[in-house]
Amino acid sequence: MKPVRSLLSIALVLVTSGVAGCKEDPPPAKQEPVAADSASAKGKPNMRPPVAPLAKVDPQTMKEYRVDVCYFGTLTLKQARDAYLASLGKDEPSEKKIPNFGNPAAKADGRPTPEGKLAPPGKLDLRSAAKGATTGAPDAKEGPGREPRGLDGARKPGEGRPPFNFVGRAPHERNARACTVAAGLKEPAFPEVDAALAAFAPYAVELAKNIASAQNYYQREEYKKDGFEKGKELHKKLIADFGKLDELHSQLGVAVAAHREKSAPDASKWEEGQKVAMDAFSNARAVMLGLIGTKVDVEAHKAAVKKLEDAAAALKTFGESHQADPWPKILTPALEGMLRTLKDAEPKLTEKGIEPETFLPVITSFTAVIEAKHRALSRALIAQGQTQPRPMMPHQPGAIPHMPGAPEAPEAPPAEPETK
Repeated sequence: MKPVRSLLSIALVLVTSGVAGCKEDPPPAKQEPVAADSASAKGKPNMRPPVAPLAKVDPQTMKEYRVDVCYFGTLTLKQARDAYLASLGKDEPSEKKIPNFGNPAAKADGRPTPEGKLAPPGKLDLRSAAKGATTGAPDAKEGPGREPRGLDGARKPGEGRPPFNFVGRAPHERNARACTVAAGLKEPAFPEVDAALAAFAPYAVELAKNIASAQNYYQREEYKKDGFEKGKELHKKLIADFGKLDELHSQLGVAVAAHREKSAPDASKWEEGQKVAMDAFSNARAVMLGLIGTKVDVEAHKAAVKKLEDAAAALKTFGESHQADPWPKILTPALEGMLRTLKDAEPKLTEKGIEPETFLPVITSFTAVIEAKHRALSRALIAQGQTQPRPMMPHQPGAIPHMPGAPEAPEAPPAEPETK
């Protein structure tokens, strides 16, 4: 009987468990709604990307910086004019005389040639320009139209890739637009400079556009299609505008010099790094002013370059013991670049100035110094805590705040009212 009782006990336990499992589970506890902000409730993430601080540059300093870029940068217009007229003489453009604008020829690696020869119009012949070993059998993978590799199978630098187009990089239009920016800064007022800019800025922009149009026209050899029709039209415009360049640019230069004489900065407020840097910049500026005149004093120029070398070396030495100072860190490389271009141009310097194709790198190297000086000032002001908030973009309907132009997330439909 004991086995029977055991079996009955087990069966009773199983039946009881089954009955208990058939009962409904208790409903889960109702969770209280979590309060959410309006942005989360509507599916709008409040995204605030980090914004770098903006240096609080004195308005006068900012305007003087823009004027400097305009005045010295547009020296490239004079360089282009001199090269253009020298290439044509008194003639119009023709098959016998294709004009150029004094841009250095490119090596196979894209750098200007040390001889400073003018780049021929039209496309560069990469095969004839490329130098290097051409011995050995061509690589079967090279394909037609490519330079064969050497016996070691390695391609030399510059082979198989187009050279840097220095012609297309002549910054005539960019420098002319700097004049428009400078003319738009009404505060503080520089009466003489403002008047000169009002006359020079629109003229410089128009001349720069015509130069760029002519450069493209001859580079693309469009004269072969229209028989120099457009080239002769551009020639008339350029000749007319070139005749005004010296007068308008000189008026701006006189106004800038007068302003600087009356509004010299207070150097007593500068930190040591800025004092050393501004001494070097003043020497660089003096070198450029000595090259602008109708007659260049060659010996005085060499002496000015020597002073610039010494000032740049002093700034570099200061930077070695003040590695966190932005002035030597940013300005020294730009000054060294300018000194290299001056050394390259020195053998071709005469009382009449520097040849146009050699003068272009000198101009661009000094505008790089101007830009570097402004960047160094901005970094120094930020380090000193002299910052200002960046202007925010105006909020547009349908855009997420602080994310201009981004579409707004669709809102959830309103809940239907409960019926009782």
